[in-house]
Parts: sequence; structure tokens; C-alpha cells
Amino acid sequence: MSSNQASHIDQMVADYEMVTRSNTGRSPVDIHPLMTEMRNKCPVMHGDIQQQHGTPSQADYTLSGRPVVTLFRYNDVHTVLKNAKDWENHLFGDGFGDAVDNLLIVAMDGEEHAKLRATLLKPFTRGEVRKQMDSMIRPVVMDEFLAKMRPKGKADLVREFALPFPIRSAYAYFGFPDDEELSSNLASWAIQVVGAPQVDPELAAITVPRSMVAGQAMYDAILPVVQAYRQRGEMRQDIIGHLMQVEHDGSRFTDDQISSLVRSLLLAAGETTTRSFANMMVQLLEHPDVLDEVRQDRSLIPKAVLETLRRDPSTASIARIAARDLEIGGHSIPKGTGILCAVASANRDPEVYEDPDRLWIKRPMRPLLTFGFGPHMCLGMNLALAELEVALDAMLDLPNLRLDPAYPRPVIRGMNLRGPDAVHVLWD
Repeated sequence: MSSNQASHIDQMVADYEMVTRSNTGRSPVDIHPLMTEMRNKCPVMHGDIQQQHGTPSQADYTLSGRPVVTLFRYNDVHTVLKNAKDWENHLFGDGFGDAVDNLLIVAMDGEEHAKLRATLLKPFTRGEVRKQMDSMIRPVVMDEFLAKMRPKGKADLVREFALPFPIRSAYAYFGFPDDEELSSNLASWAIQVVGAPQVDPELAAITVPRSMVAGQAMYDAILPVVQAYRQRGEMRQDIIGHLMQVEHDGSRFTDDQISSLVRSLLLAAGETTTRSFANMMVQLLEHPDVLDEVRQDRSLIPKAVLETLRRDPSTASIARIAARDLEIGGHSIPKGTGILCAVASANRDPEVYEDPDRLWIKRPMRPLLTFGFGPHMCLGMNLALAELEVALDAMLDLPNLRLDPAYPRPVIRGMNLRGPDAVHVLWD
């Protein structure tokens, strides 16, 4: 690895750790006992569980003092997420929307959201992603990462794999050139934008201005890529190619519009998959019998991915806001109330999942809430699932993969954006 490559990875690691620390606050190391207690004693809590533990909350990123209710049961969370008319999504843009000119599909509601999502959808469908899985995702994972890692016999899976691989594979699917410096810079800037919301005013005074600079830097880097793509005239089966050919409201997107859309989509194109992969590997390495079960039967890989996403999602909560006076779980919810849906709790609700704390690969799965649900379900879900499946398949090719006893055991931490700082492993 060149010194330039190492410096880019160092920056990504620093940004990743900063976001993890800011989302830890005063939360316990293991949040699941807390989630269980709240689900049993106060499943509809008047208050914000994240702010109570000193972490930024999507339900009130701006610390406006709006009333917030936290939901802990699966059925209540599912009810809110599937009803986008009554429980709106726009407060997602409160924390960092300004950094990307407020062009965030996840912060749109109603017809505006439905129309733009329909326009963007095709390259994100399961069928389209699976078509490109072997040509755009697998070669990146196998040739650029696994082949270089294998002879070493050891690695920190966060630094050497989980941070860089989703960027390279996702950015290839977007249509970016094979430019490691560009990809690394974009990834770091995206993390800086996402990391803008802070509970500590002194820290926010640093992260918010930095996010504005990072958002502009992303646009300035993406626009020449889009312009060069159009100048080549070769429309490939990737996201930029799709955006250049599709019509929205009767006209095609300009290079400026495509650059802005790509920038907003990239905010979730790396770090979420990084955390999901790291959390998945921690769980499987802590249960070597389950890891071996999947190694012996690779057809179980998709189930392993879904089960680890259920059991320890990288994003513990999803927020909505009441569009009118409503009721949930027997409680009256006034219009304008922020709703914090504790997905990490809902995913372990024993009313829905038998023996919910167990890592059970062949578990009968209910609709997974980790990527949201309903009209606002994560647009990039199918791409993330494909990346995670390919990545796990690659890890299973490392003989006798195990945790490195020379390092502390990895801990998945954080009240919301959850993940381990490092995952040190060995293989034969």
C-alpha cells in the first residue's frame, strides 16, 4: 500500500471513528438490555431515548425542543414506517440537508418523493443489481481486496476491508472511474456531512461548518466526472448512465442536477454498508459454529446477512414526524411530534421473533425493519445486500477465519450509528 493510499484510509478511519464516538454518548456498551427494559416497561415513551443518552437524534437534530415519542415494539414501529402519509419523513434533512442544498430524497414526502423515487428506482431494483453483481461488485471484492489480503494471514477488517470495499464497489456501480483518491475523498466528505449533527454545541460548531465545506467539495468533485461521462457518449448500465437517459417531469436531468442527485445518494453509499459488514462479522466471529454452518452451505449467505442485520442493525433508530393528531400504541400523538422508531428494539421483539437474541440463520423472517419499511424503504437496500453477500462469501474463503487474540475483542457500540472500531482477525 502506498503512503498516499494509507493517508486516505487513515482519514476515512478518523471520520468513521468520530461519527461512532458522537453516537455513543452516555449509552451503555450493550444497548440491547436497555432496549429490552424499555420495550417491557414503557413501549411508547414520551421522550427521546437518544438525547437522554447524549447522542444526536434524528427526531430533533436541531435541538428545537419539539416533543418526541420513542417507540420500542415491532408492531408500533412497523405501523409508523409503512404509513408515509400520516408519519412524514422530512425532518431527516434537519441535520445535514443544508450541506447538500436540501436535495435529499429521504427527506421528501408525498408526491414529490414518489415521483423522484420512481425516476431513480430502476438501477436500484433487485433485478438490476443482481445483473451487475458479478461484473461490478464481485471483481472489486475478490480481485482488489481479498487477493491482496489473503497472503497476509491477518487483518483489521474495518480498516483494510469494511471501509474501502463498499466505496469501491458502490462507486463502480454509480459509474465513477477507477480513481482511488477520488473515491476515498468522496467517502470521507460523505461521512463528514452525515456526522454534522452533534449534541455538544462546541463540537457542532466544528462539524456543521465542516459539513458545508465537505458538501461543496463533493459537488465540485462529482461534476467533472458527470461531464466527462456525457462527453464520452457511452451510456452504460450504471446509475449515472441511467440518470442521463431517464426523464423526470418531462425533461432530462442536466449535469448540474445529476451531480447534485449523485451527491445526495452517495451519503448512504459507503458508511452504512461498512458498519453493517463489520457488525455482521463481529456476530459471526463470536459464534464460530454459525460461521462454520454458513461456510459449509454458501446458500445460507443471504439468510446470514439478513439475520445479522436484524440482530444488530447499523442504524438503531429511524425518525418520522406526526403529520396530524394521531394515536399509536394507545397513546395520543399531537401533530408535529417527532417519532423515534427504535429499530434495534423492534428487531428483537419477542412478540414477533422467537428467542430474539439468538443468532439463528434459518430463522423465519418477518418484514425486516433495518432498512425502513413502506414508501421510504432505503433506495440502496438491494445494492447493500448484494455487497454484503459478496463480501461474506469472500470472507468464507479465508481458512479458519477467527478473532485475533492479540487484540481486544471487538465491541459493537453506539446509540444509533453502531459499529466496532476494529475487527482484528487471523486465518491460516
